[in-house]
Amino acid sequence: MSQNRRILLETLYLIWMGALPVLSSMLLGYFALANPSFFTNFSLGEFVFFWISAVFIMGLALCPTTFFAMFTGYVWGWSGLFPLIIAYAIASLLGYALARKMKGDALIELIRVKFKAGDFLDNVQAQSFAWVFLARLSPVFPFAITNALMAFLGVPLRQFFVGGTLGMLPRTLIALWTGMQAASWANLLNHPEMVRWQDLASLGMLAVSVIGMLFLAKRKA
Repeated sequence: MSQNRRILLETLYLIWMGALPVLSSMLLGYFALANPSFFTNFSLGEFVFFWISAVFIMGLALCPTTFFAMFTGYVWGWSGLFPLIIAYAIASLLGYALARKMKGDALIELIRVKFKAGDFLDNVQAQSFAWVFLARLSPVFPFAITNALMAFLGVPLRQFFVGGTLGMLPRTLIALWTGMQAASWANLLNHPEMVRWQDLASLGMLAVSVIGMLFLAKRKA
């Protein structure tokens, strides 16, 4: 396969990982509004099947993880936290594995040469645990795109998994709590002031993430 074709395929992969979750979250939100009791009446087997499906839904970028956490809080409350964390962690491994299959060598080389970002990429690889943690903490970095980029850079699996799981906990807890506070999805959508405190918390996490990344970027790889 030619270098240009590989770059195109790898770029389209990242676009898919970023754009598809927006459409799917709209469809899931609409279904939840139209069928509020569908999810709460699951049998044990259906509940297990749902969370197995959730691994693929999040891992294949079929739904944003923050939206999925809000949805979980709305439907199951705190009882949904443990399966959500498990599904999230496994989904991150799935996304990582898929991206490793894509390799991303051509795209990373293009970034190194075209944008002269070799030193920065080497820095990310050398301090991968901290970079993954801060990327997961920040509400700006989409889950699936972070999976892909870290895999393209060859971040070790253990550091990716542990750092990513720890980094996602604060934003996941906030999203879950927001979903729990919504009397209904319609009420949440019609009264955006309900999520203002979440916005403030997200800004706080973003600030911590940006400051941390700036600090890491100044350190030598």
